[in-house]
Amino acid sequence: MSTFSYPVLVGNPRGASAPIEVKLLVDTGAMFTCLPGSQLEALGLVPQWRVPIVLADGRREDWAAAEILMTIDGRTLHTTCLFGPAGSLPLLGAVSLEQFALSVDPLARALVPARVPMA
Repeated sequence: MSTFSYPVLVGNPRGASAPIEVKLLVDTGAMFTCLPGSQLEALGLVPQWRVPIVLADGRREDWAAAEILMTIDGRTLHTTCLFGPAGSLPLLGAVSLEQFALSVDPLARALVPARVPMA
């Protein structure tokens, strides 16, 4: 398997500032999208709630979260984003991928339309 990053636009739903383009590591093992908190704060976003998380090394923490606007390939939706610590890897998580009805093609290193199960 391979990893890859994908460019997206991230903005404040309240329109406090212009969206920024960021490259997010596509991570289907992460539930939520995550950006360093400083990037979200620069957009005027403030934490709205806290999410209990489990890190890859097994540590348990509570991280702040907020609703953001995300644009992928010209389509814009609201999604949850976690405020990661300084230096954290920006991640595109599974919930955002599902909201955009996208699947991961690891061989082509691409996001592709998903066939969404309804059963």
